[in-house]
Amino acid sequence: MQLYNVTWQFPEIEGQKAAYAKLIEYMASGAEGDHIDGFELISRTHCPQTGSGVVICKAESSMVLFKHFAPWRAMFGVEFDMQPAFTDEEACACHKELFEMMGA
Repeated sequence: MQLYNVTWQFPEIEGQKAAYAKLIEYMASGAEGDHIDGFELISRTHCPQTGSGVVICKAESSMVLFKHFAPWRAMFGVEFDMQPAFTDEEACACHKELFEMMGA
C-alpha cells in the first residue's frame, strides 16, 4: 500500500464545530471508516486552534482515499491535501539509486 501524508483544514469555524461533534460520535461508535479494506490509519492529529490537522495513512488506491475522506468533505467542507509519501527506508533507497544513476 502507498503511504500518504494528508493535511486537512476547515475553511470556517461552524464546519469545524459540527465536525468535532460528529467525530465524538464516530470515535465512540468504533470509527468504522478507519477500518475499510485497503486503508490503514497510522496517525491522526488535530490542531483545533487553527482548524487543521494531519493524517498519516496507507491506501491501496485514490478511490480508497476518497471513500475514507469524502464524507467529511461533503458533510463539513473539510479541505484535504493528499500527498504520496516515503518512509525513511524508501527515501534512502530512492535517493541511493538516483545518486548512483547520476554518478554522485
